[in-house]
This record gives sequence, C-alpha cells and structure tokens, in this order.
Amino acid sequence: MTKELKMNAIPMTEDAASTVQATNNLEYVNLMEYLPVRYQANAQQLADRQTCYNFKDGYLNDEVKSGFLNKIQEITNGEKTGWAICFIPASTKSKTQTRYKKLAEAIQAAGYKVAINAIYNEHDHEAGHLTGKTGNPIEGFGFNSSDIAGKKIIVIDDIITRGRTFQMVAEKLETMGAASVTGLFLAKTFNPDYHPYYDPTDDYEPEDYYDPSDYYEEEETYDNYNGSYAQDVEGWSDQDIDDVFDGDPDAYWNID
Repeated sequence: MTKELKMNAIPMTEDAASTVQATNNLEYVNLMEYLPVRYQANAQQLADRQTCYNFKDGYLNDEVKSGFLNKIQEITNGEKTGWAICFIPASTKSKTQTRYKKLAEAIQAAGYKVAINAIYNEHDHEAGHLTGKTGNPIEGFGFNSSDIAGKKIIVIDDIITRGRTFQMVAEKLETMGAASVTGLFLAKTFNPDYHPYYDPTDDYEPEDYYDPSDYYEEEETYDNYNGSYAQDVEGWSDQDIDDVFDGDPDAYWNID
C-alpha cells in the first residue's frame, strides 16, 4: 500500500517533539523552506536558498549542523540505542560523499550510529540521464539490510518537494525490516503560486499561507515545456520543472 506523505514544516527554532505528525507511520521534519529562484524573495529566503545551495556542495555551517543535531535529538528523545541515521544519495557517488561527509561526522561525534552505507549509489545518474517523473527515482540505489533490519531509521536529504523519493525509500526500508522511518530534510520547497496573499516583503509564518493538501494534490500539466528533454523524454510535469528545476528544464542539478 502506498503511504500518504504528511507534510510538516518545522523552523529551526520550534520544538519538533510537539509538532511532528504522522500519517500511516510516515513522518518527516524540515529545518527551513526553499523558495525557487523564479519567485521574488525577502532577505531571509535569499539566505535560506543560498544555505541549500551550499549544503548541496558540502558546506556545513554551524547553524545547519546544530539544526540537524537538535532535530535528531528531538526525534529520538535523546535515545541512541536502536536508532540509525542514513542518507538519501545524490545523483553520483562523489556528490553523495561531498554532500554528507561533514554532517555524518558531526552526527557520529554526537554519539549516534551513522549507517553511511545503508543506502548507497549502485551506479551514477549523470545530468541528462536522470530517471524522471515517470521512472523509479530509487532504481540506482542499493540497500544494506544489515544496517536497516530492526532499526529505527532517520533518513536525511537536502530538499523535499513532492516527497516521492522519500516515500519510496521509506517503503523500501520498511520492507527490509526497519522498525520505523522518519525523514529529516534541510528544506521543503515552498510554492507561492498557491498563496494569493503571499508578499515577500512581509514577515510571515509559513502556516499562514501554506496548505499542504493544495500543493501536493495539484493536477499536473504537460504543456509549458513541450520540446524539452525533461518533459518529452523524462516525463517531468510543468509543476515539477517549475519547482524542482526552478523553471529551467535543463537544470538537472536540483533533482538531487
């Protein structure tokens, strides 16, 4: 049975323990929001956007490191036994290593088990040869059952947009015996198109504007990027290209 994904944004300053929610045992939290570049952004959104870019390139500042460690502590209630932390791979082995190395070291130094090879790249997906919307986003992943079975798993990734990869990873982990799976993301994509009162010059709380059901149940269209490889061959919808690729069908880097 396909699990329903519960969308739940948690800023770094909030108490995750009181706000994490679950649907069919599938939970996730995120530290910030990612506003695609086609939208006008305020100063904080510009800073958060750059933080996402930096994280993709392997730069881990103190705020992001503390944010991840605090959320891990809150998710686990401070318990370390029985938990394992793993990572959703990037498009290539080298990108996966670059992106997560410093964070994995910080988590391990905090006393948590880091199962760095629980999910791994069986082969690389170079730009221009990605699986796409119509394919299987985890077909290039390998899984080590010895790192998974019986463990409560926290899966870390950079940005969650529609959550399809996370859903498929979570379902795979559970079929391999994971006791539970919780997602932990640096950022969640925010789409102002579904918020008619959105004003980037205002200080705002995401919950004032954001209705997850509106965004994630949007009807997909395939009109705006006809003729592009991303849409015609890979099967990405207009909405996917707008949100995941920032409106540029050739910007394959952002699918990581």
